[in-house]
Formats: sequence, C-alpha cells, structure tokens
Amino acid sequence: MVEKEEYAERPVPDHARLGFLRPAMVWAGFAYAYICKFIGSQIMGGLGAPMGYVAIVTGQIFLFVYSGLIAHMGSKFGFNFGMMCKAAFGRYGYAIPTLLIAALVTGWYAFQAWLAADLMVGLYGGHSFNAGTGSGILPGILGTTGFWAGIFAIVFGVMALYGMRIMAYMSYFAVGSVTILSGWMLYTIMTVVAANTGGNPWSSHIVGQPWSFALGFTASIGTFIVSSTMTGDFVRWTKSTKQAWMVTLVAFPVCNLMMLMIGGIYTAIAGKLDFYFGLSGILFGIPIMMIQWFSNGSVCDGCMYNAAQGYKNVLHNILKGRRGGNITWRQVSMIVILVGVAVGAANLLTSIVPWLLLLGTVVTLVGGVLIGHFWIVARKNNVEELLVASEKKVNIPAVIGFLAGLAIAVLLVIAYKDLPSVIGGLIGGIVVYPAVARAKGYTKNGRLTPKALGRGVDYDAARTNGQTNSPAPPSGAAGANASDDVRIQNKIDKLVEFFAPRWSTPKYRAKGRGNSDSSSGDNGNYGIGGPRGAIGGPGGQF
Repeated sequence: MVEKEEYAERPVPDHARLGFLRPAMVWAGFAYAYICKFIGSQIMGGLGAPMGYVAIVTGQIFLFVYSGLIAHMGSKFGFNFGMMCKAAFGRYGYAIPTLLIAALVTGWYAFQAWLAADLMVGLYGGHSFNAGTGSGILPGILGTTGFWAGIFAIVFGVMALYGMRIMAYMSYFAVGSVTILSGWMLYTIMTVVAANTGGNPWSSHIVGQPWSFALGFTASIGTFIVSSTMTGDFVRWTKSTKQAWMVTLVAFPVCNLMMLMIGGIYTAIAGKLDFYFGLSGILFGIPIMMIQWFSNGSVCDGCMYNAAQGYKNVLHNILKGRRGGNITWRQVSMIVILVGVAVGAANLLTSIVPWLLLLGTVVTLVGGVLIGHFWIVARKNNVEELLVASEKKVNIPAVIGFLAGLAIAVLLVIAYKDLPSVIGGLIGGIVVYPAVARAKGYTKNGRLTPKALGRGVDYDAARTNGQTNSPAPPSGAAGANASDDVRIQNKIDKLVEFFAPRWSTPKYRAKGRGNSDSSSGDNGNYGIGGPRGAIGGPGGQF
C-alpha cells in the first residue's frame, strides 16, 4: 500500500484538503473519551450540583474559544502544530515546546490504552488499579492490566498509521456506536439508577474531598487542552476557516461536553464515584465495555497522530540533510506506538487528577504564545512571511512570553489556588509576548518587522519571485474565501485596537507615516510577493 503524505513539514495544499466531514469525524471520535465521563463524575463529586455543571460547561466554552482561535489559523495557512510553533518560536526555539506537547500527548495516548485495560480487568480479570476486582473470567496474565494495556496500545494505535483518511472512516463507526450506547447509558442512569437512589441530577452534595471551582474548571479543560493546542494537525485539512470553527464546535462543546455531563449526572444521582456508573451488572457489563473500547480507541489514534506529527516535524528540521532526516511518517508513528506500549504495560500512569492539573498548567503556555503570535503580533502577515519567520533561529519575545506565563502559572498554583492556573499561559502569550515584541521592534501594526523575519532574507528577490524556498502553501480553497477572511481580519484589527490600542499604530496612519496597505517595508508592510504580501489572492489572503 502506498503511504499517503501527511504533510508533517509543509502546509496542506488545496488539492489534498478533505473538507468538513472527515476532520469533524476524527475530532468527534477523539472527543468521545470514556475517561471524560469519569472526570465529569469526579468534578461533580468535588463540587456538587449545580456548581459541578458550571465548572464543566465553562471549561468546555473555554476549550471552544481557545481551540477555535488556533484552529482558525491552522486552517487558514494549512499549518500543523509543529509548523505553527516554528513560526512563533523560531526553528530552534520551537523544538522544546513542540517536543514537550508531543510527549504529553504520547502520555495521554498511553494512559487511554492503560485505562481501557484497567477497566476490562476490573470487570473480567483479577485486581485492577482503579476499577476494583473482576470476576476472574480472564485467568493469569490475561487478567492483568499491564498485559492488556500493551495490547490495546498496539490495536488502537495501528488505526492512525494510515493517517487522517483512515482515521475518519474508523471514527464514523466509533461516533455512531458511542452515541447510541451513551444514549442508552444516560437513559439507564436517569431511570434504573435514579429509582434505586432517589437522587436529583440538579441538586447534590459533595462526595469525598471538596474541590475548588478552579480545580473543577481546570479538570474540565484538562480533558483535551493538549490536543486543542495541537488542533492544527486536524483542522488544517478543512477547506475554509469557517469549517475549522465548525469542526471545533463538534468537538467542544458538543461531543466532549456530552461525555462529561453523563458522568456528572451519574454522580449527582447516585451520590458516589464509579468507573462503570452502576452499569457493570447489566448484560455482564458488555455494553459498558463496548462504549469504553470504541471511545478509548478513537482517542488513542487521535493522540498518536498528534504525537507523531510533532516528532516528525522536529526530526525533519533537526536532521535535515543528515542521516535519519528522511524517516517516514509511518516509522515515527510506529516508534510512538512502541513507547505507548512500554508506558502502558509498565503501569506508569495510574492517577488522572494530577495529570489533568499538569496539562492545564503547562500546555496553555504554548497555546497562549500561538494565539498571541497569529492573532496579535503577526495577524496581518501572509503564509510566505510566516514561513520566512520560522527560519529565524529563536523568537526571543515569544520565549520571554512563555517564561513569564510559566512564572505566573506557578504563582497561581502556589499562592492563588482559587484561580485557574491556565490564566498564566494566556497572560504570558497574549499580553506579555505582544508587549515585548512591540517594545523590541519585532512587530508594528500587526506585522512582523525585518528584525523578526531575519535580516538575512533577500526581500527584493523574494518580492520579484513571489516565493521563498519554503514549501508552497495551499491556494485555491483559502483563496475562494478571501472576502470572508478580509472581513474577519478587519474585525480582528478593531478588537485588537479596542483592547490594546498601543499594539496598533493609528497615530502613524493619522500622520501619514504609512499603513498596513503601503508597499514600503518601513511603512508597515514587510511583505513578500506584492501589496500586503499577498499570495494567490487580494488583501494578503491566499
């Protein structure tokens, strides 16, 4: 079978774009994570109803906005997560955040496979880590979590070896099956379980250790904050930014919210935490096992795809022209699978709450910089300019924003536990980074300056040729939506000028010192390829 390119190192071209349905199905299957049901259950246990629902819903709204902002730019430029990081941090600077997030999502992949194994052992095997002691139907090594964690890591990971197209087809089955089974599950909880406990889904007491609202909110966003940050890997396959937002909406809040709410409703009604939600005795637990197999499988392949995209991009950049630089997408994916097998079989990840806190604290440090870069610092730059910027060694202001966000997040975790630590990364990326970039002369009027792009670039030659040595970006699909993008860009400019007028330069325009449409590099346009650096379409769109 011929391996289809997954565009780990270059933008997805127009002819390879898949449209809305297949990326949406991949994200839907991804967001249908069984563990989210138990996380929703824990949030409800720690906060009670209705406050538990507030934490769940606000967390999902945050994910929609956060992921959507990154998705918009991923679709617009055809960039995956690694390429977005490279444009924001530089060709050396991006390796650390990309590898960090790829490592975290590899851990999430291994944990999902491990969880599927532990749930099955807790029902049919010996003694599980979290789900109790099973019936013993599976004897010996077949009744251990480590054995099945390795098996599931292989089975679930193989689905992603053939890329987005095959993952989408697998997700059709997973999404349909999990939707039907989850509907049955919710009905059973609201009837059978409610009849036995007399609980009220809208008003319930705290179960076990009380949680702060910040912890509940962080747990809600921690379910998918990693892959939300890496959402460019999926949405760059869409044909327009509108489709990217719609794909994001399918994931958050629709699919992931449903998973969290089912768990939350169960705990509110039953007044306890249970990995099987009181349904383990129904039909020998087969329906509950089917739900978790299908949902965890679709989550695993999405995580593995994210991780392999990140590793492949960094390896290509570091080993370019050297031995190992031509390692294929599938080879990288197989290495990720082997790592997942090893971590899962070794039972290294057994506790979910500390993991969610780590994700919510660390991942937004990177996502905040991406939002700050593409929506504020370089919001008027085109794809060629961004590709040129990605060849600069290190974007110092972005690194400063990252470190500032880390310091703020640590301070919040230690001294202000009632505030979500996710705020740290957003302040660092959206406030500190743009402010430093402007003060250091890296950006003016929403465009990267020659200082940010790198002084070694031959701008006159680039304008003449209309291209760089970087891979060619997609043109037709995004070009067809140029008028929509122009309107969106105008709205972005107005929002930025309203919230942070010092980042824009209306005083320059008033004095006739240039604007974003001027053709001189010193008057607000540091573009490549014509007015506003346009490529394949008017007004800087492509």
